[in-house]
Amino acid sequence: MATRNNLPGRPSTRLSDLGRHALTFDDDEVVQLLRAAVEREGSQVAFAGRHGLDRVHLNMILKGKRSVTEKITKTLGLRKVYVADSFGCKAAH
Repeated sequence: MATRNNLPGRPSTRLSDLGRHALTFDDDEVVQLLRAAVEREGSQVAFAGRHGLDRVHLNMILKGKRSVTEKITKTLGLRKVYVADSFGCKAAH
């Protein structure tokens, strides 16, 4: 069975519940993906310019002072979805 690639501090998740093609990320993971994309581009200024984003707003998202926007998710090739969390079951401790 396929598992998604681990991000730092996040255990692998089996994809059987979502389908083999689907990966899910929380907002913190999206910011990690954004940070990696900015680093590949070379700078926040370069990334913002290439994608038509406001550099100040981009910086605030990267610093955790603003929430990830739909424009950012689209820029990263992502979309927002809602997933049922454990179908109401309590997690074992």
